Amino acid sequence: MTARTDTWPRPVPAMSDADMNHAPFHDVSMGDPLPTMIPPRDGRAILLHGMRLIRRYRTLFLAVGAGTFLAGSGATLMLKRTYMATATVVVSPASTDPVNQNAQPNDRLDDDELATQAGMLQSRDVAEAVLRALPPPPAPPGFSLRAALCTHAHLLCAPAKPISPEDARQAQVDQLLAAVTVVPGVHSRIINISVNAADGQRAADLANMFVTAYQQIALDRQRADLNRTAGWVDGRTGQLRQRWLEAATKASTFNAAHKLSNTGDGSGNGPLIDRQMSETAIGLTQAQNRLAAAEARADALARASARGESRALVALTQQPILVATANTLAQLESTRTQKAAAMGPHHPDLAGLEQQIAATRASLATETQAALASINEDVVSARAEVAQLSRNLDQLRQEASIQGSPQAEYRMLDQEAQSARDVYEAFLGRSKEMVDRVALLQAPVAFVSHATAPDAPTFPNRKKLLMGVIVLSVVAAAGSVFLRDLLSPGFGEIEQLRAAIGLPLLTAIPRIPARNGRAVRSHVLDAPFSPASEAVRSLLAQLSLSAPLTGRGRVITVASASGGDGKSSLAYWLAALARTGGQPVLVIDGDHREGTRRGGTPVPHGLTELLSGAASVTDVVRHDAETGVDFISAGAPCMLSFDTAEIARLRTLLKDISRSYNLIIIDSPPLQNMPDGLVYGAVADQTVFVCRWLRTSRSAVLSSIERLRSYGAQISGVVVSMAEASASAFPGAHYRGETTRRIALNYDS
Repeated sequence: MTARTDTWPRPVPAMSDADMNHAPFHDVSMGDPLPTMIPPRDGRAILLHGMRLIRRYRTLFLAVGAGTFLAGSGATLMLKRTYMATATVVVSPASTDPVNQNAQPNDRLDDDELATQAGMLQSRDVAEAVLRALPPPPAPPGFSLRAALCTHAHLLCAPAKPISPEDARQAQVDQLLAAVTVVPGVHSRIINISVNAADGQRAADLANMFVTAYQQIALDRQRADLNRTAGWVDGRTGQLRQRWLEAATKASTFNAAHKLSNTGDGSGNGPLIDRQMSETAIGLTQAQNRLAAAEARADALARASARGESRALVALTQQPILVATANTLAQLESTRTQKAAAMGPHHPDLAGLEQQIAATRASLATETQAALASINEDVVSARAEVAQLSRNLDQLRQEASIQGSPQAEYRMLDQEAQSARDVYEAFLGRSKEMVDRVALLQAPVAFVSHATAPDAPTFPNRKKLLMGVIVLSVVAAAGSVFLRDLLSPGFGEIEQLRAAIGLPLLTAIPRIPARNGRAVRSHVLDAPFSPASEAVRSLLAQLSLSAPLTGRGRVITVASASGGDGKSSLAYWLAALARTGGQPVLVIDGDHREGTRRGGTPVPHGLTELLSGAASVTDVVRHDAETGVDFISAGAPCMLSFDTAEIARLRTLLKDISRSYNLIIIDSPPLQNMPDGLVYGAVADQTVFVCRWLRTSRSAVLSSIERLRSYGAQISGVVVSMAEASASAFPGAHYRGETTRRIALNYDS
């Protein structure tokens, strides 16, 4: 067997200066492990955990946050600016037709009228009309990477297919419609037309033009509909007029052919002979009434004259002279009666009155005869009129009886002509209404407010977007940190480690910034009051307190699941600190399979040779002048089977050595690589399991501890290595600055 060439301790790889996280440190005395449960986390605990993760992965946090912010800011600044302008219109209800007298006003809209008008405002016809009025501006020249590549390398791009003008126009219409939003108001007649454009003034012009173009299209459509209707009505009116003229001509020709007395006024009251018969009969009746009245007056006047009744004469004649004479006679007779009663019947004045009365009576008789003669003339005239009207009526009746059948046919022809005339006049009036209605047409929508050019772009709102980018950057950075922690194979929280292993957490050693292994090995001596040194000193004290009373030196195995967990450094630190107390310490390098060499000179003796009996203890023990610690190297590489005899020899060897040393520390190989560490743990008085912060996988830790327990190892607890240096739970972490230097100076003196 060849001996190893290096001296103990083996070089320890330098550790990086990364901040790691750990939970507060708790000293737990040895004993049966109690089940540990993770306490429920409140909001504060979750927040603190997140802050620890961010501090732990601050490089990742800053890199992802900065990258996301730069990418988001660049995308925000590259976004094309657009301006939105909005025009507001009101939908006109069905207005009262001023031409139609029977039209009723309607102030309500149908259920689908508002949606219909909104859809028509956003139709392709309106968009095409808007583009005709406001053609799109030419695209500004700019650099295109694809165009440059296609220009210099024709094989990279397929030849462009020619685009027809119609397809280009339809593409422009589609692009314009995609930039238009028409929103009808709720429970109102209002419609908002919003247009997005690269220029604010063009956006306002497009919004207003959409309304104007739709108004013009709607008016043209209504005007075309009315013109079509008016054309049909005009044609129908001409046909009806021709029909009326033909019917009137036919009736007139029939009337003339049959020599009918039908020269009526065209009012539809029937033939003239019927009206003449009716008028003659009425005149005959009136003449007969006048004759009867004249005869009655004549008889009454004759009787009144014969009887001398002056009052009756006055009432019947109504002639001024006769009335005056009758009144004078009545006054004379009244005067004579009064004087006769007053002066007697023979008074001389009465004779004069008698003469006046006689003369008045003679005059009254003469006027009465004249009135009677006048009345008789009226009687004769009325009688002659009655006779003439009777003859005329008989003649008309005779003519009517002769024209009976042709007259009926004429009446039918005349009614047809009159009906045709009525229909013609109705259509003529309708045609005039159509002409008047064209001048009164109104657009279905009207402006409430015109669109104005906005002062600032509607999109993008860079201030809000940048705020969103900042929030997104923080969220992305935090998400990457939490994802990194989630994907981390090792333990990131002390409570998770406690709950998983069910063992005491002895201490947590922070990461030590160092550039070489020499600085790491001498750290506990160079900085005796650093957090790492205090953590190791605390571990040593706990191991001493929990050590069994055997009456000999203690054997402590330092084990780990994999290499690089800080196991060898911890063993060296424990030995160095224990040696400062004056007690003899021996360190045994148990990784005898590595077989490393230093400087090409083989180490003559080591643990391998000691176990095989090829060397004695005095041959393999060496002394480290720097720390004063004795050590036994691993020796030559070999394949020890560790059978019963070898294990018994190892126990005896450790028992013999422990009589000379108060503390024996075995630096075992990784448990995941070699089973030798299980043997060292089983024969040692105490076993310390080292778990590297965030690196040693959970499954490796659990399986290693389970194997140690199954082989009877007395596991004192777990030590977390390379934890965060900023944690306040490290022993001595509260010493900073001048205080640490002052303590170190006192210690050196």
